Amino acid sequence: MVVKKKDQLKYNAWNEHLNYTRERTNYSIRRMDLLIISICGAGIFIIFQTLKEFKIGNVKIEDSTLLLICGLCFLVAIISNFISQKTGFYSNNNEEKFISLELSKIQGEKIDDCKQERYDKNVEKFNTATNILNLTSISLMLIGLVLLAVFNFSLF
Repeated sequence: MVVKKKDQLKYNAWNEHLNYTRERTNYSIRRMDLLIISICGAGIFIIFQTLKEFKIGNVKIEDSTLLLICGLCFLVAIISNFISQKTGFYSNNNEEKFISLELSKIQGEKIDDCKQERYDKNVEKFNTATNILNLTSISLMLIGLVLLAVFNFSLF
């Protein structure tokens, strides 16, 4: 279908937005929040090395509870980060579908408004979930780092 001249700017803006959303969708599939994954992975490695040294007898640990809580923080941070990758993908995927319908509407095609509204609600729902999961990952990573530092200083 041919777009009316007056709607061409609006169509182009939505089309550009669709292309950007597709890039974000692809990015969220490939992307790993490297900082969180790296720091938490390093923290878990340090915990395993500490436990190894404890078993050998080179490190004396009075109470391993702090170390256990620290490891759980790192582990849950990694898991919540992985889940946020999936919710981010779903959000971008629904936004892509919403924009495609908007472009069809601008072209003068009849669209299912209920379907478009559902996509919009899904975008909001998955964005909220992604934000909560990202905040959880960051918070647990920071808590894990602080607890690891506290544990480290308690050894001296």
